[in-house]
Amino acid sequence: MTSHPDKQNPLPAKASLWALSPLLVFFLLYLVISIAVQDFYAVPVTVAFTAAAVWAVFITRGKSMAERVDLFSSGVANRNILMMIWIFVLAGAFAQAARDMGAIDATVQLTLRLLPDNLLLASVFIASCFISLSVGTSVGTIVALAPVATGLAQATQVSAGMMTAIVVGGAFFGDNLSFISDTTIAATRTQGCSMRDKFQANLKVVLPAALLALACYILLGWNVRSPSTADTSIEWMKVFPYLLVLATALAGIHVMTVLTLGLLATGLIGIGMGYFSFIAWFQAMGSGMTGMGELIIVTLLAGGVLSLIRFNGGIAYIIEKITAHIRSRRGAEFSIAGLV
Repeated sequence: MTSHPDKQNPLPAKASLWALSPLLVFFLLYLVISIAVQDFYAVPVTVAFTAAAVWAVFITRGKSMAERVDLFSSGVANRNILMMIWIFVLAGAFAQAARDMGAIDATVQLTLRLLPDNLLLASVFIASCFISLSVGTSVGTIVALAPVATGLAQATQVSAGMMTAIVVGGAFFGDNLSFISDTTIAATRTQGCSMRDKFQANLKVVLPAALLALACYILLGWNVRSPSTADTSIEWMKVFPYLLVLATALAGIHVMTVLTLGLLATGLIGIGMGYFSFIAWFQAMGSGMTGMGELIIVTLLAGGVLSLIRFNGGIAYIIEKITAHIRSRRGAEFSIAGLV
C-alpha cells in the first residue's frame, strides 16, 4: 500500500549535508548561469526549481518511487503552502484590477497635491512607499511609478537616476511592510504569527532608515519645483480600495477577507464610476491571477523540495551546525539570521 507521508508525518533522517544538494542544483542552474551570461532572465526560475525537485526525488533513499512522490506531494499540499496560493491569487487579482481602474495614477496625483511643491522628491518617495505597501509588490510599484517619476524628473531638471533610486527605495520599504506581499505571506504563514505582529516588528527596523532617507530627500529637493497639479482633478474614489486594504489589514482582519473586500471595492467603484466595464473588471482579475502563475509554481515546487530536504536530514544538518555553539539569546538570534 502506498504510504501517505502527510498523515504519517515521518521523522527525518539523520543530519546530512548531502540532503542540501537540491539547493546547490538550483543555485548552479539559476544563479551561476545567470551571472555568467549577465542576464537573470536567461534561466526561468521555474525550470531551475523543477530540476532541483527532480534531483531531490532522485537522491531520496529507502523509499519507492511512488513513496518519494507522495513525500514530495505532501510538502506541496502543506496547508500553509496552499493558503499562500489562495492569497497570491486574490492579491494578483486585486493589484491588477486597481491598476486598470487608474488607482496608481490617482495616488500619485493625490500625493503631489497634498504636499508642498518643493517637496517633490519626498512626495515621490512617499507615493512609492504607499503604493508598494498597498499592492504588495516592489517590482510592480517600480514598473508603474518609474515612468511617472521619469517624467517628473524631466520636467523639473532632476537627475533621472536620482528619481528612479527614490522610487526603488520607497518600493522596497513598502513591500517590506505590505500585508499582501508574497514574502510577508510566506513569513507569517510558515512561522505561525499574525501579519500585524510581523508589521510591527519590521516597522522598528525599516522606519528609522525610511525617515532618514526622507530627511535627505527633503534637503536635496528643497529648491526643486514640481509641475503644477492645480488643474488636475484628484479622483478620490480611485484611491479608496488601497485605503480600504490598508485600514482593514491594520485592524487585524484576515488577509483573505482584506483582499476580497479590496477586490469588491475595485469592482463597485470601477464599474459604478465608469472606469471600466463589468467584463473589463473580470479580465483585469484574470490577468492578475495569471500573472501570479510563475510565483505559484515556484511556491509549490519549493514546498515539495523542502519536504524532501527535511526528510533526508538537510534541515537537521543546518540546525545542528548553526546551534552547536549557542550560549546566549544573542547567539540564538545570530543563529536565526544565519539560517535565513
